[in-house]
Parts: sequence; C-alpha cells; structure tokens
Amino acid sequence: MDEKQWEAEKKQFNDTSRYQDIMDAPRHVSRAHLPMPQIDRAGQFAPFAALTGYKELLDKTAKRYQNKEYLTHDQLVKLTKQIKELAKQRPWPTITVTYFDGQTGYYESYTGQLVNVDWRRQRLRFRDGKSVVIRNLKRIDDKK
Repeated sequence: MDEKQWEAEKKQFNDTSRYQDIMDAPRHVSRAHLPMPQIDRAGQFAPFAALTGYKELLDKTAKRYQNKEYLTHDQLVKLTKQIKELAKQRPWPTITVTYFDGQTGYYESYTGQLVNVDWRRQRLRFRDGKSVVIRNLKRIDDKK
C-alpha cells in the first residue's frame, strides 16, 4: 500500500470529529435489565447457522432427481384415466409399472398384482406390500 493511500484511509477511518458530541458521554446502564454475560454478547455476533448442512442436503437430493422426467399434464391425465380403469377390474390385475425411485435416482420396473389405489396418499399398492407413488409413474403395462 503506498503512502498516499495509507494517509487517505487513515483520514477516512480515523476521523472521529463527527462523533465529538458523544465521545465522552457515559455508557448507558439499564436499571431494568441485568448486564448480558460476555459469552452471550459474543454469541450475538457469531455466524447464524441454524440450517447447517441444508444446502448439501438439497444438492444431494437434486443430484438424485436429475434423471427424473416429469410428466406433462396430458400424460398425467392419460395415466390417471388408465389407473381408474385398472381399479375397476376384478380380480385385481397384474401390471408392470415403470417408476422413478427417489432413493436410487433411477427408473425401475416392477411387476405385481395391484390390490388398491390409494387416491388420498397418491399410491398404487400391490399384493406383496410394495407401493409406488402415482406421480413417480412413467408407464403402466397391463398383463392381461
């Protein structure tokens, strides 16, 4: 840093003339509140990190979902209509579904006998206990 710059910064940051009226004023001490302990005062200025690790979690989830292909509205309507038709069939049909697995981050196929369509939870339930989220479906093949 050259001498000119040093002098300019010193003048700018060390000029206390604007605060002359309060420079010698006594520090206010509250009568209503006890003084804050020094450790707590320091804590006020510590970086706030209530969501530590949240960004990493979001990045990890985003990476897992990068392979997911989201259905268009028309595709979803067609799939919903297909599920309604399957739900009417008795005995329940055996179907093959291609769905996105949020745990692995890839599409998987599963074949099983449908036993329930849970519209409230948006899931297809199968005889062996497996369930698939309707929004994660890509395709349904009926095994007539």
